Amino acid sequence: MKEQVETAIAAPVPASVGCTCRRLRRMARLVTQLYDDALSAHDLTIAQFGLMTTIAEHRKKTAKDISIGALAGIVELDPTTLNRNLNTLQRNKLVEVQTDKTDRRVRAVALTGAGRQRLKNAIPAWRAAQADLQERLGGEAALALNETLDTARDRLVASLRAPVKAASHSTAPQA
Repeated sequence: MKEQVETAIAAPVPASVGCTCRRLRRMARLVTQLYDDALSAHDLTIAQFGLMTTIAEHRKKTAKDISIGALAGIVELDPTTLNRNLNTLQRNKLVEVQTDKTDRRVRAVALTGAGRQRLKNAIPAWRAAQADLQERLGGEAALALNETLDTARDRLVASLRAPVKAASHSTAPQA
């Protein structure tokens, strides 16, 4: 056993181990599993729960159904992933997608009565998952993680939206 540990320590470390994306994805999978486990009794995943809460919050704020485009923008999902999740919710009769009454080009999403009830029933399980994760990480660490993620996301979004400077193809110094 000691020999295996020494071999593992001496082995070269793959470059991907230090990869920020890899770290985020590993953490995201672990956290997703905690929430999915908590919500499984309600036959929901955290992705579905998140979509349903966004749809419900939009309805509460605006008294209108949310367009698929607006929903995609808020949850920052590509259309394929969003439609796959919405199709599952539709099959389970938790949401309905209809043509907007004021603009026939727009499809709008609403929770069904069954969807509102499922969401209401699942909220305590989601709260329990929140508390469980906070306990596992420690309250201060959970708060710091959330603040770091929010700040990092805001910075990344801002940098991606920043105008790109035109690259100079000249190798001569500019005067």
